[in-house]
Amino acid sequence: MELIAPEELALISSADSADAHPLTIAQQDSKLPESPQKSPAVAPAFDYLRLMSSTSLEEGEEAFLNQPPRLVFNAETAIAMQNAMRTRLPASKSNSNDAAELALALDEPWRYERYHWSGLIAQSLFFSAIEASVRMASDDQIRRLVARKPFWHDYFASLRQFNMGRWNDGDNFLVNYVGHPMQGAVAAYIEIQNDPTGRQQQISATHDYWMSRFKGFLWSTAFSVQSELSPFGEAGIGNEGGWTYPINCHRPCARWNAKTMKSTNNTGWVDFIITPTVGMLWLMAEDTIDRYITGRIQGDRRSAAFPLILRGALNPSRTFANALRFKTPWYRDFQHGLPEKYDLAPQRRSGFGVHMLPGDDEIPAPLRRLSFAAHYRAMPLGSLNSPCGICIANHGAGFEVDYAITRWISASVSLDKQDGLMTPKKLAMSEASGAPDAMGKTVIAGFGVRLVRDRPHNTFSLAIRPGFVVDQVHIPAHVNTLKDSYQGPTAFSITHTAASLMLANDYKINRKFAVRSSFGATIVRYRTPVRDPDGIGTPPYISFLSKENFTNHTTWVWQGGPVFHF
Repeated sequence: MELIAPEELALISSADSADAHPLTIAQQDSKLPESPQKSPAVAPAFDYLRLMSSTSLEEGEEAFLNQPPRLVFNAETAIAMQNAMRTRLPASKSNSNDAAELALALDEPWRYERYHWSGLIAQSLFFSAIEASVRMASDDQIRRLVARKPFWHDYFASLRQFNMGRWNDGDNFLVNYVGHPMQGAVAAYIEIQNDPTGRQQQISATHDYWMSRFKGFLWSTAFSVQSELSPFGEAGIGNEGGWTYPINCHRPCARWNAKTMKSTNNTGWVDFIITPTVGMLWLMAEDTIDRYITGRIQGDRRSAAFPLILRGALNPSRTFANALRFKTPWYRDFQHGLPEKYDLAPQRRSGFGVHMLPGDDEIPAPLRRLSFAAHYRAMPLGSLNSPCGICIANHGAGFEVDYAITRWISASVSLDKQDGLMTPKKLAMSEASGAPDAMGKTVIAGFGVRLVRDRPHNTFSLAIRPGFVVDQVHIPAHVNTLKDSYQGPTAFSITHTAASLMLANDYKINRKFAVRSSFGATIVRYRTPVRDPDGIGTPPYISFLSKENFTNHTTWVWQGGPVFHF
């Protein structure tokens, strides 16, 4: 873009003042040359205010129609103007003429990138699932409650027994003051890495850094409350609050002494407060180490192994948050170029370094959100009423419908119908046990999510769908030898809660069609006649949970069929 000479600026200024004060036009005309032909031909300067004016030409401008344009557009000019129009500047600075602020805004295209709400929710749910899995794997009492007790009844019973009149919940120092702060730091990093502006910040005394960490603190607080009170948290998985146990003594506690020992139901204020507050101190300590220690050790060596491993090891919370979005432990957003759909001037940011993962620079293919899959279904290892080693039992068919929320998580629904009974005859009605040739159908419905890992030639996915199973039992006419009577044909149905876990591989034929092969398990819960003793018990073991018990049966399933993407 060419610069405007001072003489031309004076001419523009005089023209503008003439428009603003029409009474002085005559005075200004008197200063013009007597004859335009005697004046040197000077091309008029580019007047930005006339972009919005009419297309009519003023007197004297016809002579310059064939002159070369004074405003030259090239690739850099177009990129700069596009960035300037799309960048959202603060309202308080809308009238600012500071060139430095404008240049800074033009060099930060992430400021007009949308907030990644879907990534925030999906990664937080993923984090909750990992936490619940670790707790179940490490505590046999939690496994027993999840496997044998009614979920919703015990969840609400546990909420009613929360004791918020004390600070400590009975956990040791390592759990309350190390584990929970790390949980809060991971939750805050999940929010930060889904904030386009926040994830570009390093620790500094800038408004952007502290605002991004404040928003991370708010999300860490919300996640802490969720991890304690939600159905996916400790009140739902493990029934925190619904039962008591002696502190620092594994069940059954042979050395229990009511005078010297205390019991707890694992509730109190400590987790609600320590998780977000100390968690943010932990996060800022990691930010400091990342910038002033591991960042300086790494320097420009973006491919050296030791600096990368050290950077991930000394930032455990950020490393875990990176894993939730499938990034390497040493991945830092401020060191990598933006995705191409947001980076409008990549040649100006060549110093950001190479990407740690392939695909960050690539333009992703359009996301096909809706998919429909029809499949054939069988049980290769048999079922309750058709036991076998390796066979194909209980044939059936069904379909799955998925709607993609993001590229790696989808809402998933399935409906199947197959031959044979999944209900053991000893748990069915007495008429069924007296008729060895009882037949029927089983309907299985599931509603949940599918975790997706898309590859160029295939797609791996894991479907997690809680739901229910309906056994439709048909008993033909028969003679009841126990009652010495004739029984006509009867039919009844039994409904059980269930859950399905399916690991699938889709082989892509083209963008809209694939062939899916799935293997997994269907877990069905059956109520048993065994009940816990009545009452709430005696210290240190007091329970407000249900007295009913359930048993679970797992049936292995294979499914295969076509998948259509829309």
